[in-house]
Amino acid sequence: MNGGAVEMDKRSRGRPKNDENNSPAAKALRQMAKDKAFFDRKSHTPLWVQFKNALADKIHCQVLLPDMRLPSEQTICEIFGVSRSVVRMALGSLAMEGLLYKVARTGVFVAQPRMETDFLTSNMSVHADLEARGYTVTSKTFEFSRVKADDAEIRVFNLPKDGTVVRIGRIYYSDGAPITHTIISLPGYKVPDFENLDIEDKSMFQLLKDRYGLVAKRAERWFTAAMPSVEVCERLALSSDQPVIAIESIAYDTNDMPLEFYRAYYNSAVARIHVATSNGDSGSN
Repeated sequence: MNGGAVEMDKRSRGRPKNDENNSPAAKALRQMAKDKAFFDRKSHTPLWVQFKNALADKIHCQVLLPDMRLPSEQTICEIFGVSRSVVRMALGSLAMEGLLYKVARTGVFVAQPRMETDFLTSNMSVHADLEARGYTVTSKTFEFSRVKADDAEIRVFNLPKDGTVVRIGRIYYSDGAPITHTIISLPGYKVPDFENLDIEDKSMFQLLKDRYGLVAKRAERWFTAAMPSVEVCERLALSSDQPVIAIESIAYDTNDMPLEFYRAYYNSAVARIHVATSNGDSGSN
């Protein structure tokens, strides 16, 4: 074997042959790249987040099918005209969310679909259920700003004493009747400039995903009976002697770090809370 043949043999070892230019995944990605509006380079949203969200949409729509092998990072960079860091961060985030999986010395593949919950806050589950049953759910924001974290927020997010949060206060209505008084807190260092966004009639989690690439994967909730303050009674149109259900929820991101702290008073006189379980639940927590 001559020297050229030996060199060619060395380059071909360690990774299976893959005709990346003609693979189904490469063709799908090239079709995506033809959209001139694919990247908004003037947007405040980082390129890797835009790219990640676009790939996730194609996976959910099954343009990129389960177990389909993606081209190499270099090939993807060439298709979309972006840096390797953009591609690497997007693929890494999708892998953490379970949409992609990596096989050592082989490549990156689209994962099999799995059952998951899109919205993990008590707020979304309660009101999505009401809307599904034909009720009209509306909201009114009474607080939306970046503020110094209170003691509970410092504890949940492990913030320094001078740490900040973005705090959103809302009253939700069911067919015009106030049903929930909510305070949603986000760790300030994770959501720069969030307080300047238009949040009316928008999902907090959708904004976190689209702008910051943050996704909630699980949540813990606590329910107790409580007597609300005078201020909460006024906002929920309650008498001072009427008890409510107090809800606390902490949603965690893909790195299992606290992403959202949700505190609410729920008027069960307007609608009951429905919790469904299955035999797969251990019932021990």
